Amino acid sequence: MSEPRRRCGAALLCAFAFAAQAEEAKDPAPDVHAPLALEAGTWDVAVDFLDPATGAPNGSAKGRQVNTLLPNGHWIANDLQIWGADGRSVDFAGHGTWGWDAVAREYVDAWVDTNDGAMRIDHGFWVPEQQALYWTAQQPDGAGHMVTYRMTETFAGDARRLEFFQVALQSGRQVKLAEMHFKRVRP
Repeated sequence: MSEPRRRCGAALLCAFAFAAQAEEAKDPAPDVHAPLALEAGTWDVAVDFLDPATGAPNGSAKGRQVNTLLPNGHWIANDLQIWGADGRSVDFAGHGTWGWDAVAREYVDAWVDTNDGAMRIDHGFWVPEQQALYWTAQQPDGAGHMVTYRMTETFAGDARRLEFFQVALQSGRQVKLAEMHFKRVRP
């Protein structure tokens, strides 16, 4: 076979391989972007902190989250601010971007905030019947350990709730650290 024909054959083979990969990467159903649309908008948030040992409430805070849906509806950017005791200064700030990863075929989120020294990468799945997203993540703690976190986010119209859990390193017990209650201020 001549060199030009071999190159043409190789190029066609590559084109077919890329087309097959693109077909596999397509979203499995049109509703994979539904939870992003549910989260878009500006939300007031009330946070309840829980004592890891007892589960009893040990503090609360208020803040605001602005969630901007990208024009294609496939990704959303989250900006969260929690106010200080004066109700005006920012005591905590976090930023994340998440959406449906059509290649990995799961929801992924990259999150950074003022409490952590490392980025947290979350992996999740959506249960439409429950209107709930379930997330899991591992994050280095700076002492050579990977800490496992789990989050559950449920949607109910203009309200949503995020429960934040840590899995204890030694016992494996799931410990609820915080519960966040969101109320939509504007779409």
